[in-house]
Amino acid sequence: MGVDWTFSPCLAVVRDDRWGAGPQPFTALTDPSDGLPGRRVAQGVSFPFMVSGTSASGQQRLGGSLSIAVLPRDSSTVYVAWCDRRPNSVLTLHVRRSTDRGQVWSASDLLTVDNATNAALAINDAGTVGLLYQQLHGTGVAQRWVTHLRKTANGVNWSDLVLASVPATTPAKAFDPYIGDYDHLVAVGRTFYGIFSANNTPDNGNFPNGVTYARNANFTTHQLLRTDGTTPVAPSIDPFFFRVAD
Repeated sequence: MGVDWTFSPCLAVVRDDRWGAGPQPFTALTDPSDGLPGRRVAQGVSFPFMVSGTSASGQQRLGGSLSIAVLPRDSSTVYVAWCDRRPNSVLTLHVRRSTDRGQVWSASDLLTVDNATNAALAINDAGTVGLLYQQLHGTGVAQRWVTHLRKTANGVNWSDLVLASVPATTPAKAFDPYIGDYDHLVAVGRTFYGIFSANNTPDNGNFPNGVTYARNANFTTHQLLRTDGTTPVAPSIDPFFFRVAD
């Protein structure tokens, strides 16, 4: 049985300054509107929850994608990303920032991306913010899932590295979620490491910054192969790992 719920809550951030060990954990931030724990970042947020994937959504199940990251060298700087439902967009991704440990948040988005999901934030030791997400491009049989890694040093100017651009209609959806409900990004030193899932057709054109497969594949004929190295295997969804040095 599928579930199709839509909520219209606010997005709030809570904070604890004693590692959750106090008598009332995660109450360090309160909202001036009501004095209750949690500082509101955005209000009237409408997002679908557990909505089954269709052709309009690139076969992907929809939900409230959420990520938060803190600057390692200065906990005053915090970035948060979320996805909600806006007109003419499957899901819209938003990024905002606080520079006072969550007391006040930017009134408008630092970055807004339509038809995007699976937001993942990380900040490296140099203060560079990384944002990983997957965006649906095109319509009908031309639909593609494009995986982006965006980086910024100031929240204003964002670079854009395309990790993968793959068909969104192949393979056919067998179950939800189609490409997974999340991807992941971490920073170690100045280097970003991440994972995402996508169509695994062995085509160099789908991976503009290169790819190496840990399975048998023929990139000339664009075929996956069984362990015998000759028998073709139908495309499916695979996890991909990447590393990007800043």
